[in-house]
Amino acid sequence: MRSVPMEIDIIDTLKKGGPDALQSLLKQFYSPLCLFAERLVANRAAAEDIVGESFIKLWNKRGDFESTQNIKAFMYITVRNACLNYLKQAKRDSLNQKQLAYLTGEKEEFVLNEMIRAEVLKEIMNEINNLPEQCGKVLKLAYLEGLKNQEVAKVLNISVHTVKNQKARAIQLLKTRLRDRDIMAIMLLCTFLSETSDSCQNMYLSA
Repeated sequence: MRSVPMEIDIIDTLKKGGPDALQSLLKQFYSPLCLFAERLVANRAAAEDIVGESFIKLWNKRGDFESTQNIKAFMYITVRNACLNYLKQAKRDSLNQKQLAYLTGEKEEFVLNEMIRAEVLKEIMNEINNLPEQCGKVLKLAYLEGLKNQEVAKVLNISVHTVKNQKARAIQLLKTRLRDRDIMAIMLLCTFLSETSDSCQNMYLSA
């Protein structure tokens, strides 16, 4: 039995109104779309709302698509336009005005770069989720939730020394797994793990 439906199955089921197809698309696109939207509007809650509403639009147009690539393009365009509308309505500060300028055509490449960035970050997060259990927990608490070593140790009921060792192991595993990926993945990993910038600088030194 196949655990992941083939693309033709997803499209066919989606057109018939099958919720399983929508769940599959949510799993595939929700995370990078939220990352993309948050970079544009600088508001996580608003980004999640925008992406959620965009999936509703997808569902309402579910009979119009012939491939997941069509769906992906539709979702990024829909989210991008919704972010633009959000910023137009907000107009709260100079940062939003700069973002609005990017979105309205002065820097169209900014939007494209953010789309690529979101997809690469999704790849990095997939690798984090595939780390050994304790390594993954330590890394998520330290870098996603911003906890200090002592706080991570308390949450997981382990020593600070173990936290440091697990964090170092997790970072080394990520570097090894991403070594053969494109340079943007490496750059984003270094940004994500900013506290380990020295390790990032030496990432290419070992064969």
